[in-house]
Amino acid sequence: QWVTLSWALTGLLFFVLSIAIKNMKYRWLAIITMVITVFYLFIVDLQNISLGYRIVALLFLSIVSLGISIFYTRRQKQDEKEKKCKKIGFGPLHLPAYLDRPQIVTRVNPNEIKLAEFDNWAEPLKENITRVLVENISRLMCTESVVIFPWKSSSHIDYQIDIKIISMDGKLGEKAVLVTQWAVIDAPGKSVLWTKKSRYTESVPETTYSALVAAYTRLMATFSHDIVRAIQSLSY
Repeated sequence: QWVTLSWALTGLLFFVLSIAIKNMKYRWLAIITMVITVFYLFIVDLQNISLGYRIVALLFLSIVSLGISIFYTRRQKQDEKEKKCKKIGFGPLHLPAYLDRPQIVTRVNPNEIKLAEFDNWAEPLKENITRVLVENISRLMCTESVVIFPWKSSSHIDYQIDIKIISMDGKLGEKAVLVTQWAVIDAPGKSVLWTKKSRYTESVPETTYSALVAAYTRLMATFSHDIVRAIQSLSY
């Protein structure tokens, strides 16, 4: 008379295995075993067993079925959420030669730039911009991951972000300006889904390089919001 409980435990074991090794075969075995257990319980056991065993069997089967049902409901919601999250490929990022140097550059006039004598970037500017934009994008939208160019050919990217920094100029005590040409590309099909030239301006309230760098940070934040809005408009 312990056949029903044995089958229920077997179904539970299949269910645990399906979670542990993420194998759909064991998930179906768990469902089939539980269905057979239910039929056996109602067709055979309830007619031939004592009242106490009926209560135990029904209670155990109900708990197991409820647990499996709750798990699959939560798993389905999680899967739906993961489907909405995109895997983003960031890059390549193109930086003009006049910016690609350790010194912070300021604009004197349309034809002249000035290199800071003592104020340098903490890291190569290209890597700095990449890191800031990737962090911003990861924070602003649901992403499975954000990988940086170049990535492995085995990476399954949903969208690629191609960015060209046309200019990033500033004057101490005046303003900072960022001009970019960027595109969102359908990575699997290599087709351009969105392309735009953007210009952003932020005031520099003090005549210090720290105030200028803070203004550049705000420009990158605004730029990040535009990239995220573009990807979200393509995703829904």
